[in-house]
Amino acid sequence: MDQISLALNKDRILSLFNAFHTLTGIKIALFSGSGKEILSYPEVHCPFCGYIRSSEAGNSNCEISNKKSFERCKKTKKIEIFHCHAGLIETTIPLVDTGAVIGYIMFGQITDNPDKASLRSTLAKSIQKYEQQPKGIDASIFNVVYKNSEQINATAKILEACTLYVLLSNMITLRNENFIRNLNLFLLSHLSEDLSVDRLTEEFNISKNKLYDSVSKYMGIGIAKHIKNLRLEEAKRLLIETDMTIVQIADWVGFTDYNYFCRVFKKEVGIPAGKYRSISISGTKP
Repeated sequence: MDQISLALNKDRILSLFNAFHTLTGIKIALFSGSGKEILSYPEVHCPFCGYIRSSEAGNSNCEISNKKSFERCKKTKKIEIFHCHAGLIETTIPLVDTGAVIGYIMFGQITDNPDKASLRSTLAKSIQKYEQQPKGIDASIFNVVYKNSEQINATAKILEACTLYVLLSNMITLRNENFIRNLNLFLLSHLSEDLSVDRLTEEFNISKNKLYDSVSKYMGIGIAKHIKNLRLEEAKRLLIETDMTIVQIADWVGFTDYNYFCRVFKKEVGIPAGKYRSISISGTKP
């Protein structure tokens, strides 16, 4: 499941993908940051790829091939042109928003091999790997779009420019409301652990600027203050509902320094933690 979901203008994206396919004859697809396909044009695979994917093992290797390309793109934030496990050319372009990769655009199911006999032999071997026989198969299955290396690189560069247009025109944006909900769920589940900005940006595949901006916009406070508030609210709950010692509670909610917890609690709540517990349980007012 994506921790950060995307808000999409699907009609505009599909219109762009349609235009790309009309000009190039190449299939193009959009994937989320976790590698889940969101939409593509055309929706069907080319005959050869469709045949490979009809095998459970073949489909699994296609998914693995894509995943590995996403992992490389996430690290480099650069275009990735590669041969897939079946021998065809695929290209992955990362969608980078304020330093973070939020998704990928892929085009492919093409070949850079101009020799049709050699290509057919290569594709037939790929089919045989998955215990499917090339004999008797319609010859059209081996008709794959050909582009030379210069055309492939040029297409990748043009599409890279298109990804910038997609982002700048807000065809694809982070769905911040979902992000905040998922962030809070994560924070509440890991209050006793390190919740540094570096860990959160790594966990959610998001830049520091995007983290700061999103929390500030939707919570009205900074991320450090928000985490402290969550820890104090959980501490207040534990003081009332459990018989844990204050030392145990401080550690449970992520304050490794007991004295620091006591100072912060008194400053933010207005009374010491022990007094808060006794007053809350007795129902008296301070």
